[in-house]
Amino acid sequence: MKKHKLLMDPVYDEFILIERASVLEKILDSYYLQRLRYIKQLGPCHYVYPGAEHTRFQHSIGVMWLAKKTLNFLKMEGYSVDEELELSILTAALVHDLGHSPFSHALEGVILPQKHEILTLRAFEYLKEEIKLDSRIYDTTVKILTKTHPFPFAYQLVSSQLDCDRLDYLRRDAFYTGVSFGKIDVNRILVSALIENNELVWSYKGFNALEAYVMSRYQMYWAVYFHKVNLSVQVLMKKIVERLKELIESGENLEIDGTLYKTLKEKSLEYFFRLTDSNVISSVYSLSYESKDKILRDLCNRLVKRNFFKTVEVKPSEVLELREKVEKAGFDAKYYFDIVETSKVAYSYYSPSEAEIIKVKTPDGIEELSSVAPTDALKTLSRKVSKVYAVVPEEVS
Repeated sequence: MKKHKLLMDPVYDEFILIERASVLEKILDSYYLQRLRYIKQLGPCHYVYPGAEHTRFQHSIGVMWLAKKTLNFLKMEGYSVDEELELSILTAALVHDLGHSPFSHALEGVILPQKHEILTLRAFEYLKEEIKLDSRIYDTTVKILTKTHPFPFAYQLVSSQLDCDRLDYLRRDAFYTGVSFGKIDVNRILVSALIENNELVWSYKGFNALEAYVMSRYQMYWAVYFHKVNLSVQVLMKKIVERLKELIESGENLEIDGTLYKTLKEKSLEYFFRLTDSNVISSVYSLSYESKDKILRDLCNRLVKRNFFKTVEVKPSEVLELREKVEKAGFDAKYYFDIVETSKVAYSYYSPSEAEIIKVKTPDGIEELSSVAPTDALKTLSRKVSKVYAVVPEEVS
């Protein structure tokens, strides 16, 4: 009988099983995956929802577990997935977030200019050398991560409009923030998975759970991911790092965490993959007292003392006028003003107008989810809603 590592997951109220001495256990215990223990899943969202202290590590394990369960359900339906492809799918699910910056999306592209998907591929390359991962598993996993695998279902399980990644973060984020509307019926959705022409589709028998997923995704989008305070803190953290970079590039020798300093100064991937939330937050606390730069010290103090910027919805025609108000109030708009557009962020609600759609198998064939709904509720929730927010100091009227 094979021995397994048992990881209790409070979100699903069950043990996640990982076979001892397996490839997955080696990945789990690797330097690059263990780093995710110290990167919060929702970045600075805990300033709004104090319970949102969960990490990318927990999420990565959850995504792998949901992918494993889905593959098991598919086998029960008679679908055959060979062992090498199955292991590669589970590996992709486990490593898909390796490239995240400290505080996740809040500082993505700020510390280093690359997106986390690109950095994930680099981290996975380093991980391959660390654990001596089989080249075939590595190559197949890369094809899944880059969506170039010849069988679309292989990557659709990890990255699509309805995947194990989204299912886990919606359920996990709802659990730790305490909101009720993200508690979707994950098992009912997973058991509805089917494969048609090597693509992932969903049985109409699971329609109620699928509909609830779309509704929950929409509600989480506006209530959690786009909470105005959450947006404000993200902007504040971004401005702090941008000011740090400017001062370092001008030759300032700042008293901050050494790993963060070297990453910003040398733009080094080696040092970037040593960074966690703690490197950033310890630097912020030091600078709030010790920085000789007035702007940097003020920005850090605002974060430490929770004196955040305010977030206001504006029309595009009002942006220039508001920026001028910020400057007239004596603030450098480069560091005390920002615009956030809901259509240009990492999280999104479901929109069937995009290239990817949720496909449902009905007696009449394969159709898009909202088109088979008995009411217009899904169509209404799926329509494009783009808001523009300005983030400015509280002192600006």
